[in-house]
Amino acid sequence: ISISNLGSLLQDKGDLAAAEPLCREALEVQRETLGSRHPHTLASIGNLGSLMQDKGDLATAELQFREALEGQRETRGNRHPDTLVAINDLGMLLKAKGRAMHIYAAELLFREAVEVSRETLGSRHPGTLMSIGNLGSLLQDKGDLAAAEPLLRETLEGERETLGNRHLSTIISINNLGTLLKAKGCMHAAELLFREAVEASRETLGSQHPETLFAIKNLACCAAKG
Repeated sequence: ISISNLGSLLQDKGDLAAAEPLCREALEVQRETLGSRHPHTLASIGNLGSLMQDKGDLATAELQFREALEGQRETRGNRHPDTLVAINDLGMLLKAKGRAMHIYAAELLFREAVEVSRETLGSRHPGTLMSIGNLGSLLQDKGDLAAAEPLLRETLEGERETLGNRHLSTIISINNLGTLLKAKGCMHAAELLFREAVEASRETLGSQHPETLFAIKNLACCAAKG
């Protein structure tokens, strides 16, 4: 197993302290041997950014994601799938930072990703659906529920069709739409979605998975208000 793959494996397991030096070593070697604009190097830059975001070091993560996106735009162009991934990565990081200026910048990135993904990948591609969902969630966080709802519905519908009702991405989208409907006061519709999410999550992810617990909590809230 390569250093980079081992680092990614440890990151997936949640051992961020052990993963970080491996990811940094892999990136350093790739910069020296392949150059900073090689696809493998850019992927490793993005991976390090993801790890630092998981650690809560958003400032360092932002630097990595910006470098990765700049490199992808220069070498692959603005329409390449890897560029679209980098756009979404930076957008999610900026959204997590939470300040108004960051939210504004994140929205611009997500809108770019949605537009380009629809044109180049099609409306039912997983990457497109991810971008649509990211934009919908950001608009929901901004309080623009009217604009967010059709995007979250499109995401869920597309994932049901292409991934199935038990896929993790679909379950997340069920929870997201349920959360929006709860915020609108549509408790019955939200409750139906949360019940589905609880059942699907328990079957496929287990009772202690964060998405399962999230759905259970929201289901209880809907039932109490219903």
